Amino acid sequence: MEKIRLAKNFILLSIPLIVLCVLAYILPMNYMSVEYVMWNEEFENSKSPYIDAETVIIGDSRAKSSILPALLHEDTYNIAIGGATPIEMYYAVENYIEHNGAPKNAIVVFAPYHFCDIDNWDQTLYFNFLDAKEITKIYLKALETNDPVVAKKGRIPEMVSYRLRLPSKYLAQMYEAKFIGNKTANYEKFDSIRKDMGYCEFGSAPGDDGWTHEVYHEYFDYSPLVVYYYERLVGLLSENGVNVLIAQPPINQASADNMHPEFSLQYEAYMKEIAARYPDITVVSQIPAYDNQLFGDSIHVNRKGAEEYTRELKEYTGSIGFWDRKS
Repeated sequence: MEKIRLAKNFILLSIPLIVLCVLAYILPMNYMSVEYVMWNEEFENSKSPYIDAETVIIGDSRAKSSILPALLHEDTYNIAIGGATPIEMYYAVENYIEHNGAPKNAIVVFAPYHFCDIDNWDQTLYFNFLDAKEITKIYLKALETNDPVVAKKGRIPEMVSYRLRLPSKYLAQMYEAKFIGNKTANYEKFDSIRKDMGYCEFGSAPGDDGWTHEVYHEYFDYSPLVVYYYERLVGLLSENGVNVLIAQPPINQASADNMHPEFSLQYEAYMKEIAARYPDITVVSQIPAYDNQLFGDSIHVNRKGAEEYTRELKEYTGSIGFWDRKS
């Protein structure tokens, strides 16, 4: 009888936890922070795109905030994700191609430092953007490459906790949002991203002279795990006959003036190596520098900066006949 009583008590105590896990699973847009919105929007696009785009923009927050599809070219959509590295974007593009077919064109833009720092992996796990099979593959590769972030001690129970949406990971955010308090703002943000064809502004200040992440790297100390997935991403696009341009996002002049020459030279050398390996792909290796006034924070251009970068990108792609190439 004692065992039966204990079992009943355990079940009763478990019910609230199970309810919390279910709510965390089915109502993420109601309680998640606004950063979740672009991940969710891209997750939906990977299954069924908002528009049937001939051209997709692929990359991280600098790609997301630097390119306005409506100003660049017709039938273009920005599927970049703020905080993503080539690791997440490889699977995003793989899923996009699997469900929707390969786009005709792709413009790939990643911040150089994202080859060196995996700085948002906990956010990737928290948002559950990747499925269990994808996470397992990444983790095994991280073990192989001795990655200190993805394969750090204690990752397995962490990954399980995120996958099960345990209260230890989600209750604080749910409580802060009063469970449904972020719903309206998140759906408004979702709609604004779709209205701008995937573009999302990250910094809105009328200028910033702070230093970007690249300044703090003395040399191109790349992550073998990130480089592995970047090259898989480029290979995936090439294998599917996608017409590809690899471009570099701008940094502010303050950062350009303080960046270590070794980092710039080594990064450009790596880009040239990619160009040599894939002669069918156009690669711009030099990192452009823009006036500080075109930056909304130290990392991202503001809307005015995005308009300028998109204009220059449009001129460049037109000058090389990018849009006329056959896939």
